Amino acid sequence: MDGKRKQRKKEHIKYSMLLEKMLQRNVFNDITILHNCLSQVNLKDVDLSSNLQNIKLTSPIIINAMTGGMKKGEIINRKLSEIAKKLGLAMAVGSQTIALKRPNSIRSFKVVREINPDGIIFANLGADATVEEAIKAVQMIDADALQIHLNVPQEVMMKEGRRNFTGAINNISEIIRNINVPVIVKEVGFGIAAEEALTLVENGVKIIDVGGTGGTNFMAIENMRNKSQTYKHLQDWGIPTPISLIEAVKTVGNRADIISSGGLKNGLDAAKSLALGAKATAFAGSFLYILLKEGPSSLEKHILKIEKEIRYIMAMTGVKNIEELKQRPVIVQGNTFQWLKCRGIII
Repeated sequence: MDGKRKQRKKEHIKYSMLLEKMLQRNVFNDITILHNCLSQVNLKDVDLSSNLQNIKLTSPIIINAMTGGMKKGEIINRKLSEIAKKLGLAMAVGSQTIALKRPNSIRSFKVVREINPDGIIFANLGADATVEEAIKAVQMIDADALQIHLNVPQEVMMKEGRRNFTGAINNISEIIRNINVPVIVKEVGFGIAAEEALTLVENGVKIIDVGGTGGTNFMAIENMRNKSQTYKHLQDWGIPTPISLIEAVKTVGNRADIISSGGLKNGLDAAKSLALGAKATAFAGSFLYILLKEGPSSLEKHILKIEKEIRYIMAMTGVKNIEELKQRPVIVQGNTFQWLKCRGIII
């Protein structure tokens, strides 16, 4: 089983890169931040810092969970952690389940902390993890927080995937009660609706990563892996990122911090996310594609450009920090507006 898990991780990278090449990242096209022609902002005074339940972020950009568990994963994690250290970014590792079952895979995760001893690093496990496994995953990389990922659509598409999802919320609550770092519950590309965001908060979750549709599509990836029987008509399943973000923010208010991820491609998408109420933004597939195709230097430049674009947008909207950006009017149009209208959610 562990050998199959290792092979699956390799295939996930391979097929996600093939899909990324064709992907049109346009999920935020319905969102516009209102321009301010009388901005009084000095660019040097713009502050991009934020925080997630007292985890202080110098930048709202997070390098989200991608990989680990095999040699290529170790190489990728090493390069990502070097960038995270240099730019002062928080970073998550991929699922550590394989490392808990195969000790020789631990190195591919521990390298992140070794390279970035003082950085902000998130551990990662599935919602079926035990408290003991959660504690081990955090200790493995001396993590500042633990991501628990939700991925039912991906699991049901995998021939070797889980089929029983009972008890997930109770399991998450148990981990929260017995672990000494914040828990981030995240989707992997299918979004979180208002109802489930509320359930998470009512069960002790303080940080939610909505992980909506628009970016890496694990249903499409599993269809590419499972050539004998595919379900292409299900590949559009899920909630688009800006919709999931709005549903979560409007529902949980200040009871939890929200991270926007899924299909973000530039500083404009990040700024729109922050204006809609996100405390931070997370990138995975687009970063990995640049890293593998163009190298670490290109990814570093890309991230710096994203930060610069956020600063420019904050100047153009007349705000000096993320909290002020949240107060700027946002116009929602098109399918996003129609969806929210049907759901009875008012911006």
